[in-house]
Amino acid sequence: MRKYWLSILGSLVLVLIVPLILVLQSLHPRETTMPQARQGFIDLRTWDFQRDGVVRLNGEWEMYRGALLSPEDFLPGDGEWSAPAVSAIARVPGKWNEDLAGQDKPAAQGYATYRLQARITAGEAVVYGLRTSNIRSASRVFLNGQELGSSGTPAASASQGRQNNAPFMGFASVTGDTMEIIVQVANYSYSSGGIVQPIVIGDQASILKHRELALFVDGASLIGFFVLALFLLMFSRVRESRGVTLYLGLFCIAAFVYVLTHGEKLITWALPGFPYEVILKLQLASSTLVYYYLLHYVANSVNYPISMAVIKASRLITALLLLIAVFVPAYLFSYLEGLLLTWGSVSIGFVLYTMVQGTRKNTRNMFLMMVSIESLSVVIIYYLISFMGLNLSYFIISYEIVLFGFIQAIVMTRKYSSSFLEVEQLSRRLLTLDGLKDDFISDTSKELRAPLQGIVNLAKVLVQGTAGSVSSAQSEQLLTIVSTGKRLTALIHDMSDFAKLNHGSLSLRRQAVDLRMSASSIMEVTRQIYGNSQLEFRLNLPGELPLLETDEQRLAQILHNLLANAVNYTPRGVITLSAEVIEEYVAIIITDTGQGIAPERLRCIFDAYDPVGPAANKVYRENGLGLSITQKLVELTGGEIEAHSVVGHGSVFRFTQPILRRSHALQAEFPESAGWETAAALQLPEDSPEPLTDDCCTILVVDNDPVNLRVLTGVLQLESHTVITASSGVEAVDIIQQHPELDLVIADWVMPELPGLLLCKTIRERFALSELPILVLMASSRPDDILAAFEAGANDYLSKPVELREFKARVQTLLDMRKSIRASVQAEIAFLQAQIKPHFLYNALNAIISVCPEDPEKATELLLDLSQYLRSSFDFQNRGQTVPIDKELGLVQSYLALEQARFDERLHIEYDVPDDIMGMVPPLSIQPIVENAVNHGLMQKEAGGTVQLSVELLPGSIRVAVQDNGVGMTPERIAEVLSEERKEGGIGLRNIQRRLHRMYGTGLTIDSVPGRGTSISYIIPR
Repeated sequence: MRKYWLSILGSLVLVLIVPLILVLQSLHPRETTMPQARQGFIDLRTWDFQRDGVVRLNGEWEMYRGALLSPEDFLPGDGEWSAPAVSAIARVPGKWNEDLAGQDKPAAQGYATYRLQARITAGEAVVYGLRTSNIRSASRVFLNGQELGSSGTPAASASQGRQNNAPFMGFASVTGDTMEIIVQVANYSYSSGGIVQPIVIGDQASILKHRELALFVDGASLIGFFVLALFLLMFSRVRESRGVTLYLGLFCIAAFVYVLTHGEKLITWALPGFPYEVILKLQLASSTLVYYYLLHYVANSVNYPISMAVIKASRLITALLLLIAVFVPAYLFSYLEGLLLTWGSVSIGFVLYTMVQGTRKNTRNMFLMMVSIESLSVVIIYYLISFMGLNLSYFIISYEIVLFGFIQAIVMTRKYSSSFLEVEQLSRRLLTLDGLKDDFISDTSKELRAPLQGIVNLAKVLVQGTAGSVSSAQSEQLLTIVSTGKRLTALIHDMSDFAKLNHGSLSLRRQAVDLRMSASSIMEVTRQIYGNSQLEFRLNLPGELPLLETDEQRLAQILHNLLANAVNYTPRGVITLSAEVIEEYVAIIITDTGQGIAPERLRCIFDAYDPVGPAANKVYRENGLGLSITQKLVELTGGEIEAHSVVGHGSVFRFTQPILRRSHALQAEFPESAGWETAAALQLPEDSPEPLTDDCCTILVVDNDPVNLRVLTGVLQLESHTVITASSGVEAVDIIQQHPELDLVIADWVMPELPGLLLCKTIRERFALSELPILVLMASSRPDDILAAFEAGANDYLSKPVELREFKARVQTLLDMRKSIRASVQAEIAFLQAQIKPHFLYNALNAIISVCPEDPEKATELLLDLSQYLRSSFDFQNRGQTVPIDKELGLVQSYLALEQARFDERLHIEYDVPDDIMGMVPPLSIQPIVENAVNHGLMQKEAGGTVQLSVELLPGSIRVAVQDNGVGMTPERIAEVLSEERKEGGIGLRNIQRRLHRMYGTGLTIDSVPGRGTSISYIIPR
């Protein structure tokens, strides 16, 4: 109890200290000796304006009813002049109702003139000023014959004048020892009129000071109420607390309007020409709402219930007064001053009573709540006293407003500090739990990947029939298991990305990205993974597109998710990817002609979990997490995404990506690119590649980015490799045609015209995996993209940005593999060169023996031919890719000489070879064809036949042809001879076909007619 009374005493002292000081100052001798008007005169000769300030012209003024007199009316005229007769001596300040009516019933409407004469010290001219506060409801002021100003226009009738009651001031130079003050007043809009608040007089400096002080008080009040209202109303939207902050904020709004329409009436400054009738209505409405909201604020903030009867009564009275303010003319409702005063007194009484009772029961913040309520009560009491015509210092309301705001800030801070502490503790717990959840997701993802992959692989194996044949229905079910397992695997990856996005741990590596290359590459991968014969993919990009400033890997993920979603809803039709430039962004549009998305689903399609997504047995991944991740990735890269759809007509997904404005800014922003920039200083070789040697590794690097191209070239040249560069897939294909002896191809996955996926497929049409390895550089590490790369024929891949040590290690591994396989192949070729069929050797020796008795010289020549043939066949050191054509022709001539000695007249030989022919051909590329023509063509006929060997020099190429008129071959036999599955000894046509195709991209041309002969030819570049 003692604490309670001490709180009351302390709060009263804090709230009333300034009003008490001002009251004591009012008892100062200077205030008590201020001049007073008597019978229309006031003596100002003893007052020092510079020292003591302004003088309130209070007291007895002359009043002239029903007349608007000007200074000229009081000047002596010619002839018999008489001054206007004084109607009454009026008390100023005060209401004129009784003075205006005279002996009749008091009246408020009418017009009159006030006059006061002041005695001043004679001397030089002095500038005096007058300042009015509240003269109802129109006035004009004259000082010594000079008009100082007016508020409204006083007139003999309401229609002739204009009502307005706003404070004003004016100055005039006065000489002599007497000063005359004349005030014209007219009132037609209020229940009382006259000079209801003092008019002050003083020198220029004191009047200006008095006005500035009044403006400061009203301005401080307005700012205080406005700031508090803004803060409280905003806070009430953040957290509702039984309407406390809302009611207090609305109270401040009502008080703001009240101050704006009272005192200095600053509303007339803000809105010149604003109707005075509306100002009066705003005065009544704001004062009514002040009491209403103050009562409700206290009822909700103090722990003491107010009777519902009081609450209902306050609502009823407030509604009634607001209706009166809106619909009743101001002159009529001004007679309700007594009702308003009574309602205000009752409201203040309930406020004080509730405060006292509530703080007695709840001592928390008791002192602060008392100070707040008491300060507000003082503000209300101040305006009530002013309403009754009494005047107090402006400092009172300023002090109370500042005190109220300061105390409320403390109350709010203390009130919600515990809540914030609780929220912080809950946040820490949530962060801990969230970390545990992430760990759980990570661990679960790792544990799920292995069994899911096992299920998928097992289902694939069963489909292939390793455990026995399966029916079509069983195969379909197994494929469903495979597709579901893939969808679950993709969902696991999405869960991991989703957790990273939610916690901001997913970092971006912004760089310059070519949309055309990325889009074409992703579309090719999507076509390969999801495409079918009834689904068409179209890439429709404008001719010129600016580079994007984004993360290439995340852009690929966005495009992949949107294209996969389009496939979901488009079992057949067209999926189009297009783009357009919009200011500083590129809008990327993916359109499909599928079944569309229902409006109710379209609203939640980007939600994390879509409960009505595609069916679980869908081959493709549903849009549960995929589109949600897509939206977050788009926003993370600085763009926006939206979706539109019409059921039955397809869907349109549109997202934006920022355009690259300053390419050098990216290098400064991402320090990880510094290593690439340093390596890029290595210059590309300007001359064409040096001639290839057996020990040299020749590498083709394909990348459209010149910086990356220089980096890779520099790194490889440091390892003493010969590097050929290409900036596009099409250029790479041309280089491979010209240099079939390449050891390795390093290709970017995203390239113009011919993406990496198609380049790999093109290379694999000519070279096997072991013949020409391919290393793919990918910005994306998605499993689908990696799988597509391997299925297209890549030997290995690296994720960009490339770590140089890993890059060199992988390159060296592929080169070692290539060297090992090439050495094995060359050894096999050399071995096959020496693999002579025994019966051929026996037959050749028998032919030579049979010739010896009859023609020793011929036998000698045959022995030399056999020796030359054997020397060429046993040449194990000849492991080169090509040999001079004359060396290959020498081997053919030796072979044919032996065969002709053996078959005699059954074998006829014709040569069509230019003299001194120069050129290079693959070893053993002519002799096996000739041997095939002799043994399998001519000698199958009893009469034998003719074999013709021709070599033709064409522009830039050599054509070799072997023709016979033997038994010929059927088309089926030709296909069998060239088949890769054919397993026959020796150097057959299949071996020549494979080597020619690998080295030059073209193989053998075989034309044959059964019974008429065969022609085998090939063309190679010179």
